[in-house]
Amino acid sequence: MRHAIMVLGSGNNAEVLQKVITHLDDSDIDFFIHWDLKYKAPKLKAHNSHIIFIPRMKVYWGTSTLVYAEQKLLKSVWKSKKTYDYVHLISSSDIPLMTKEYFKTFFSKELYLGYSPESEKYNQRLSFYYPIDHLNIRKHNGFIRLIKLLNIVFRVNRLKGRDISPMKGPEWFSIRSTFVPIILNYCNMDIFRHTFLSDETYLQTILSDYRPQNLMEYNDNEMAARYIDWQRGTPYVFTIKDAPELKNKINTKYAFARKVKNPDLVDKIFSDM
Repeated sequence: MRHAIMVLGSGNNAEVLQKVITHLDDSDIDFFIHWDLKYKAPKLKAHNSHIIFIPRMKVYWGTSTLVYAEQKLLKSVWKSKKTYDYVHLISSSDIPLMTKEYFKTFFSKELYLGYSPESEKYNQRLSFYYPIDHLNIRKHNGFIRLIKLLNIVFRVNRLKGRDISPMKGPEWFSIRSTFVPIILNYCNMDIFRHTFLSDETYLQTILSDYRPQNLMEYNDNEMAARYIDWQRGTPYVFTIKDAPELKNKINTKYAFARKVKNPDLVDKIFSDM
């Protein structure tokens, strides 16, 4: 099977991503990379995988710019001369939890996409109007609370009269490539414009009909084949001392782990494999 790994990258250091590319370097695995325009694009190398940098834009946490960047990646994969069986989305802070051979044969389901139980607070990410697309609002919770209050006062509901079922889950996923044109041809893309944290609603809303029943019984990160710890952090950043924990997850049900800042962790957990 052929795999396209899409990367949303940012920052001035791409050492973790280079380790990922080196680990999964294979003629059946290519990397499509969007690197935040606010930073210098890194130099990355592979022997067998193709590395494709797509046209860049500035990306701001929590804003719909993340959705636009993700959409650009999906378009690049779909327009590629190669045909892929699976399409994956990771960040430049993710690392694999599978050997290359296991990764290439593991996937069989149509969707590895996480869904959270429905909630009105998730609906507000799309129903309210957030004029924040070009603002760095990561540490400005007070400003977001003010925007929400104004939306409530003026009774803003961008979902009213529209056949849209907002859903939420992890931004990261692995899906059959047959879903890509469904996502790109979605007729209500405007609903993601001027939103808050809509990167966690983008695919889940478009593919809401594919969510399982009884979502309370599922872990949304496990559904996406991702190992992410929200109990020890937001999310927790794995370090070298966590190598035994991650090593126990290798070649199980998790394709990738996040977050990681130390590139040596990849070598550490795969040292004797």
